[in-house]
Amino acid sequence: MPKRLAPPSPLSRKQLSRRAKEEKQRRWLLIGTAALFALVVLIIAWGLYDQYVLRPRKPVATVEGTVIRLDTYQKYVRYRRADYRNYLQRLESYRQSINASGGDQTILLQYIDQQIQQVKQQLMSVSTTVLEELIDDQIIRHECARRGITASEDEVQLRLEEQFGYDRNPPTPEPTPVTATVPITVTPTPTTAPMTEEQFLEESRAYFTRVQQETGFTERDFRYLIETSILREKLESALKAEAPTTGEQVHARHILVKTREEAEQVLARLRAGESFEALAQEVSTDESNKDKGGDLGWFGRGVMDKAFEDAAFALEPGQISDIVETSFGFHIIRVDE
Repeated sequence: MPKRLAPPSPLSRKQLSRRAKEEKQRRWLLIGTAALFALVVLIIAWGLYDQYVLRPRKPVATVEGTVIRLDTYQKYVRYRRADYRNYLQRLESYRQSINASGGDQTILLQYIDQQIQQVKQQLMSVSTTVLEELIDDQIIRHECARRGITASEDEVQLRLEEQFGYDRNPPTPEPTPVTATVPITVTPTPTTAPMTEEQFLEESRAYFTRVQQETGFTERDFRYLIETSILREKLESALKAEAPTTGEQVHARHILVKTREEAEQVLARLRAGESFEALAQEVSTDESNKDKGGDLGWFGRGVMDKAFEDAAFALEPGQISDIVETSFGFHIIRVDE
């Protein structure tokens, strides 16, 4: 017969005490580990909540009760920075193509170099510029709301289509009259076919998709910018209509640059027939009005720098001034009214 196993000997009081102590330590170790894990999870969750929920909602500015949030500000900065960088790449590419073409292009290259430096400076100050623009936009919107000035969805859509070069109602070609003269054979000049609605939709979708992926700036944000631009134009028209008719006033534009050499180049281009508004948008350093073609609106005497004022009031409507130097830099002025 097989031997019976002897029953285990009972644990002594000392062994029982040690086992109970070990089990108690294991329980506390498990509780401590679980508590530490929960604390780590809580810290990570709070960090994520702060980064993605609380921090983006923090205000960077408040205009008449309207908060400009940090995430909105950052998104606009990314968009404007990407826009400047794309323009800088085009300028540098253009410069390379001019160098490769040969010939004496010194003046043109100097002008392009100035543009490159200007864009680089704008890139450096883009954070401040965007914040000022966002504040200015809110001031415009609040004033328009007080006056009942609005911009319809159709107005915004039409302006958006213009931005992409799409015309809903392109001009109908005039029929060529038949004459009895001997036909002259000429080399046909290729004409650009007008953009179709399908092309507009395709190009706009591609653009907004790319921009949103790169900067987070959406089509809705773009439409908001256009709406603000339309509101600004309507408010300016309303303010002009309210301009007092008594006292001498002028409605003028200007282009501001830093050096006399730049001013001379601008003046030469204007005298060669280039658009004042387009040049202001391109080269003026006055950020408050360059996007409006340098438009200063109506002003009377005693408002502007004395040298600027004297030059402006000496001009007839449509006339362009010589170079005017003030403490701000060098101006070219045009009086519109």
